[in-house]
Amino acid sequence: MKCVFCGSNDSKVVDSRYLKDTAIRRRRECVKCGKRFTTYETVETNPMVVTNVYNEREPFKIEKLTESLRYATYCRDDIDVNDLADRVEKLLLGLNSQDISTHDIVKVAVDCLMELDTISALVYYTQHTDCNSFDDVRKFINQ
Repeated sequence: MKCVFCGSNDSKVVDSRYLKDTAIRRRRECVKCGKRFTTYETVETNPMVVTNVYNEREPFKIEKLTESLRYATYCRDDIDVNDLADRVEKLLLGLNSQDISTHDIVKVAVDCLMELDTISALVYYTQHTDCNSFDDVRKFINQ
């Protein structure tokens, strides 16, 4: 690992700690200058590609999911949106497919939201589907 102070490529690991599920925090010491610095390593999961309703493909972005969940749960301060987004992402990864559709994301997100708050689930559903009438809302409720 390259030292952030002197640029030397020779450093040794002094301490390692596991953070959450996929991150490792490492304290390193440069062999050349003796200064210490911290690095964080994360395991890269199988990258998902999302196909949207216009048949365009783009990389899955947890930030976009988090923001749309934040919008759907804006009046629920008790819901941790980041944890919810992580849960949805894990369930999507469990589909064992690199190619997912926006429909897959909506289905998994709505299922997770239904366990927490039906109104937030309805907001998310109407935001991400062709829900244009009260009949569409009624169909969603009757599911």
